[in-house]
Formats: sequence, structure tokens, C-alpha cells
Amino acid sequence: MSYKALAVNFFFCSIICYGQQLDNAGFEQWENVGSSDEEPIEWSSTKTSDNSSLNALAPQVISRTSDAHSGNYAAKLTNLNVPFVNIVANGIITNGIIHTTTNPQDSYVYTDVNSSAHNQPFTAYPDSIVGWYKYAPQGNDIGNIQVLIHGSYGQLPVDASTSIIALADFDFSANSNWTRFSTPFNYYPTINNPSYILCNISAGDSTQAVANSELIIDDLELVYSTTSSMSLTKNNDLKIYYAENGIQIFNINSQMDYQLFNTNGQLIKTGLLNSSNSVIRINLENGIYLLNLKNNEQHQNIKFGVF
Repeated sequence: MSYKALAVNFFFCSIICYGQQLDNAGFEQWENVGSSDEEPIEWSSTKTSDNSSLNALAPQVISRTSDAHSGNYAAKLTNLNVPFVNIVANGIITNGIIHTTTNPQDSYVYTDVNSSAHNQPFTAYPDSIVGWYKYAPQGNDIGNIQVLIHGSYGQLPVDASTSIIALADFDFSANSNWTRFSTPFNYYPTINNPSYILCNISAGDSTQAVANSELIIDDLELVYSTTSSMSLTKNNDLKIYYAENGIQIFNINSQMDYQLFNTNGQLIKTGLLNSSNSVIRINLENGIYLLNLKNNEQHQNIKFGVF
């Protein structure tokens, strides 16, 4: 196992896992502007649900606004009363498609793998999602964003048929100024690999939305951290590289205990390392790992991805 091969493998991992973001995540591009079907490109709302008989009756809950955090536009979501029926339509957008019914509790969003307009292929492993928002809830309403990384089928809220890889979930609080949010992805134990990413953003509680709650959202970004480290010393910067048969740790100048955890916090290997024995012999599946290294002088956590 050569050091050059290790470095190349690590660099290749960095390239492929930093490249993927949500499409039109700054909501700069729109279609059908000025009509009742106005929507951000690559996103869908109640006027373009999978129930064509209800689409014409649905209120327009999404609109383009120039009150943007950056760029020219942001997306404004507003909960509105539905004419002739006693329900409130949630201000909602998704990069999938909405399954609508007259009973909000039976509605959901999902990835339509047969429609390129309602799915986003995705194979990366982000750490978290960040973005900017303003939120004016009515009553006890709760706005929310969920981002699901999944395999062959994905649905929000998640059901038993969802091939879940990871889920990020964040509730918005009332803020009249642009406010940054950040929330991590929780990775689930699975043998599946990512195939799609599904995002759902709502201005109100999905089943009990309150009329006139309003959410403005902008500048969504998936954050990746292939390798991040924290050291209590200033003169010894430990670095790692992973190849097919082991993890190589550089700059070890004394004996250190190590613990290797998977993304679910399960301990998968422990041992001792020193300057002459600085390789952890292990084959790792794709995913995120945490390596804990410590001795009496130093304690360092290194998070890295294998893809």
C-alpha cells in the first residue's frame, strides 16, 4: 500500500463528494412568472401536484419575491384558505412532487423517478444543510424543511416504503430579519447507496397549517466535510488517508489510543498506534466515520468519508 495511492484515493473522494447541490437552490430561476402556475424551476407546489383535478382549485401558495437574501429573488410560501372547503393549503415547495388530497393528513411529497421534472439524482453524503429564511407564523404554526437522501423510493413524511439513507429536519422560528439556519443529516443503517435527494419546505404545520403564515426562503446549501479535525496541541497536525485495506495516519510522534466509530456512533475498531505502526488495517463500506485519537498530551477527532 503506497502513500501515493492513498493520497490519490483521498483526493478523488474529495472531488466526488463536494460536487452535488440542490438544483436552483437560490431560487433565481422561475417559470410561468405572473401566472397562477408561477414556480421556481426544478421545484413544484400545489398547482403542479399529481392530482390534476385538484390543481385548478388549489390556491397559489408559492410566489417569487425580490426580498432576497442574495441575488435577485427568493421563494415566498404562504398558507391560504382553499375556496369552498374548510381547509388551509400549506405554503409548500418540493423538488419532488406533491400527492394532494382533500384531507391534508393524507397528503405527502415524493420523488417521481419516472419524471425528470420531479426528481433529482444524487449520490453524495453531505454533513448538513444550511440556508436563510424569514418567518412570520400565525398562531402556533410551525414552518419546516426536511431533506431526505434515499435509494429507489423516497417520501416525506417518511413511510415504511422509503429507502432512507439520511434525513435532515429543521423547524423555523419567527424571525422578521434574514436568519441563517443549519441542521445536520442523520444517517441511518442501511446497505443501500444514495440515488436521489428529496427536499420539502413548508410555511406551516403539514396537517394543521394556519392561514396567512408566511415563510421566505433563500440560498440553500449542502455542506460537506470529508475531513475535519480538532486538536488540543498546536505543533502536531495529524492527517489521515484511506485506501482499500486501511487508514494511514501521518505525523504520529508518540503512542496513541484510537477508537473508530461509524456514522451511527457504533464502535467498530480500537487499538494502539505509534510512529512505526500508524496504519489501521480495515476495509470500510461507503459512509461517514469518526476516528478518535488520544494520549496524555493530545486528543483529536477526525471525521472522514469513504465514497
